This record gives sequence, structure tokens and C-alpha cells, in this order.
Amino acid sequence: MKIKRIVTISVFVLFLVSVTVFMAFGPQIRAALSPEIRYTYPVVQDAGGQLLNSVPALAVWQGEDGRTYIWKVSRSDTFPEPAFVVNACPVQIELEQDGTVFIGYAFGGLSSSDAVAVDWSGTLKEGMCVRPGR
Repeated sequence: MKIKRIVTISVFVLFLVSVTVFMAFGPQIRAALSPEIRYTYPVVQDAGGQLLNSVPALAVWQGEDGRTYIWKVSRSDTFPEPAFVVNACPVQIELEQDGTVFIGYAFGGLSSSDAVAVDWSGTLKEGMCVRPGR
């Protein structure tokens, strides 16, 4: 009976210590575990008489559904601390030249003020917390 009480108290104390550590160091833990990405902003360029957003070809990827996407990087306040998250944005490629992809304005909601992930390690998922680097 005494051993059972000691084990119960020990587990409870361990739980309290874990919660306290996570509350104190949660943002640093999340940042350390989040994948690091490099990002850039689309540049409006003239491509064959049209003004189109251009991003590096590395930013574009193909989904399982066969559509073309980019990862938009944005600030999110849904976590306890300010964080950056990625969201898949469907895009229509209008033209590709010299490692640059030209994307039309109307498709996918991509504007020149949206940050776009161009390099990341591992697998990104919709709404995933990331660490931006330049």
C-alpha cells in the first residue's frame, strides 16, 4: 500500500514538473522542433507583355491530386506564442524561364506581399509551424 502511494505521488509530481517545463519553455521547444525554411516574396515581372508574379521554380511542387502548389508562409496567432505557419496555395503556371516560374494574379490568391517558401527540409504539411530563415 505504501509503495502504491509513493508511485502515485511520484507520477503526479512528474506530471506537474512536465507541465511547468512546457509552460516555461514551450515556444523554444516548438521552434526547435519546427522545420527551418527559406522564403522569398513574389516579384512582379513582364513576361511576354503580361505582368505576372514570379517565384523561383524550387517553390513550386505538385500535389497528389496533380495540381501545382506553393507554400505560403504567414504569421499565426493560433498558437500560444506568435508563430509562422505554411499553407498550400494552388497556382497556375503561365510561363517558366531560367529557373523562374511566372504565375498569374487571379489564380490561387497569391499576391506580391505573400511570403513563399523556396527551400525546406523534410515534409511540410498544411498549417504546420515553421522557423523562417533567409
